Amino acid sequence: MNLIRRAGLALAASLLPFGALADNINPPGAVYYCAGCHGMPLGSGTTFISTFGTTTNIQSDANLRSWLTGLNATMAVSVHYVHKQLDRTVEDTGFLTPEGDEGYVIANPSEGQTSLAFTNPNVPMPKPKRQYDSVEFALDKRFANNWSLRAAYLWSRLYGNYSGLSQSDENGRSDPNVGRDFDYPAMMFDGSGKPLDGPLNTDRPHQLKFQGLYVAKWGTTIGLNEYVQSGVPLSRQMNIIPGDNYPIFYRGRASDGRTPVFSQTDVTIQHAIKLGGGRNVTLVANVLNLFNQRTVTDRNMALRRTGAVACSGAVAGSPNCTAAADPLNTFTEQAFYAGTINWDQVIAASVATNKLTTNPRFGMDQSYQAPIQARFGVKFNF
Repeated sequence: MNLIRRAGLALAASLLPFGALADNINPPGAVYYCAGCHGMPLGSGTTFISTFGTTTNIQSDANLRSWLTGLNATMAVSVHYVHKQLDRTVEDTGFLTPEGDEGYVIANPSEGQTSLAFTNPNVPMPKPKRQYDSVEFALDKRFANNWSLRAAYLWSRLYGNYSGLSQSDENGRSDPNVGRDFDYPAMMFDGSGKPLDGPLNTDRPHQLKFQGLYVAKWGTTIGLNEYVQSGVPLSRQMNIIPGDNYPIFYRGRASDGRTPVFSQTDVTIQHAIKLGGGRNVTLVANVLNLFNQRTVTDRNMALRRTGAVACSGAVAGSPNCTAAADPLNTFTEQAFYAGTINWDQVIAASVATNKLTTNPRFGMDQSYQAPIQARFGVKFNF
């Protein structure tokens, strides 16, 4: 592994096991950059370290199965099964240095030098996991006798601890391979010290879909699209280690249930008027969200407004942590991974001692289904 100095001098460096703090990564006064990374020097409060030589590409697998049978000349039923899984990813995988800076390694998380989340005792780093399974039952009627139809029910599960190159844990942030996941080992665990597996933020277990089309004898075409789907998981977050403010889902994923069931009706109407000579005019109207439904699509799940739950003792040498353990309003990493922290008590004590303020908008609705939209058009064909 190489660190690239700003002046161009390359130095070799080695790290301690990933869960421990790295020593002597940067000599005093030196400023280093990771080639092709964020481009932030150590002096800004963040250390970036170059890619491990053994880092390999992202790997995923998929398995698809389908069954279809015809009921008559125009109608068929089908069953479709899809399985997709992530086997390996590439991410900036972080730790704290003794100076209190954030160090990052571009690596395959949970492999090689990033295999441990903690070293006293050894706690394995969870492997990045994103697994999708679905089964769809569909009825299709091809266009005949002036109408067509498709109706489908989909059951699915999107499960794991890593949302992918677009981070649904961060409201869809799109910074491939440098998201917030794996920025600090504790972020990949829940408050009981268990790996943070659960339904990911775009998981919708049940979906009903209906599309129909009818062409009247007088030339009017009417199309209907209807879909109903489960809400998405709601997972509360708290931040730890002041100055770094790493977010953790201390109650696990889907801790606060789901958003309400989402449904929408869309309609399209077209009517052709013949003008003679092979020419015609078509009037078009499209209406999205016909009934102007305003279903909640997200709620504010950030419990913290300012500050963070402080660390003590175990994050040894970091200026962001106090030297002495205070179980009332701080946490140690040994207690974190042992699952012995009463997070509600620690958060309440942190608020009482003004180390943390809570978000007054926590749990409130913050985004909604788009309102009704109508579009009108005229097409002239000749």
